[in-house]
Amino acid sequence: MPKPVRRISSKLFNIISSTFLSSRSVSLSSSSSPISSEKSQSSLSSPPQSQPQSQSQSQPQPQPQPQPQPQPQPTQTVSEFPDAETAALLQTVPSPNELISFDELQQLEKSDDDSCLNCLNPCDSHSNYPSYLKIDYESSMHNTVKPYIKHVLISTGKGDWETNIEDERDSFAANLHKVINNIKLNEKSVIITNSSRENDSSSTKGNDILIFPENILIKDVTTKQVTDFYKRFLIPENAENYLDNSYLDDNFIIEKMPYKAIIVICSHKRRDKRCGITGPLLKEEFDKVLKEKGLDPQTRKNDGVGVFLSSHTGGHRFAGNVIVYKEGKGIWYGRVIPCHAKSIIEHTIIEGLVIKDLYRGSMNGSFASGCGGRNFDW
Repeated sequence: MPKPVRRISSKLFNIISSTFLSSRSVSLSSSSSPISSEKSQSSLSSPPQSQPQSQSQSQPQPQPQPQPQPQPQPTQTVSEFPDAETAALLQTVPSPNELISFDELQQLEKSDDDSCLNCLNPCDSHSNYPSYLKIDYESSMHNTVKPYIKHVLISTGKGDWETNIEDERDSFAANLHKVINNIKLNEKSVIITNSSRENDSSSTKGNDILIFPENILIKDVTTKQVTDFYKRFLIPENAENYLDNSYLDDNFIIEKMPYKAIIVICSHKRRDKRCGITGPLLKEEFDKVLKEKGLDPQTRKNDGVGVFLSSHTGGHRFAGNVIVYKEGKGIWYGRVIPCHAKSIIEHTIIEGLVIKDLYRGSMNGSFASGCGGRNFDW
């Protein structure tokens, strides 16, 4: 059974901030009296004082110290929506052994259900990546997401594409890139990717397009509508009126996105085989866990979690690469393995938490401006 949540009252908070909990707990401090990580680690690692022995007692023979067994690196989770004060607290958490939610200053211990965060490699319970894949497990992933304000996800029904999606003749992606280049928009502020999502049966001439952070679906957009699409949806001053009362437009069919959240997994094999191999394995595991929890789109109409493969998103050396879009927020994870699927669904999709050890960055505007804009400052 998971351990119960322990709530810290505001009266006790300042007292607790000047002390340290046991090695299975996390110390928090108020922003007015922060505790440095260095001091925290020093306090946690200080050995207890030995008691003086009486002269009548013989001195014990020193016992050989057992060699510590290597343990899998645990994963720390922190709140998805910190304010400026709690963002400062993030820097004072010395232990990686806890899931931290700063809502009401709760301290939440890991339950046994989090065991998949610490699976051994290779794992007997989940699919494993081939050993020949050269994945970077050494470099820091923090701030490895290039700044962007919008993601255009094009439904194609495929799982792999041309090396550069704009090179596919007469495709929506190719025509949209051409319009953007002609208008000289800062293309880097908008991510355009193809996805494995199938077009709705009513879309007979064009592609269905998902747009984040607006969480809208534009149905059956043809290549002839690309310029109008750009003016309607990618020019910032027009973005405020996406969804009026009727969700109708003279030229476009605009609907609310029929998902509670979206999981986007890079699988662009023609661009890089690492994502081409890891992507389908991750999708299989995410789909399995969602179905077990009754969160798949087939079970929950208009309220399920969609999982889609995607063309190049960047950072192939950190495969598997996963983006979670939920409520206008975009969280990027790297080095994701199938063992992580359950925890990402439970902690990020359901609980709204960010898994620190997998975190690469986020879409601009995902967090409060007082917290550094698009990234936690770890």
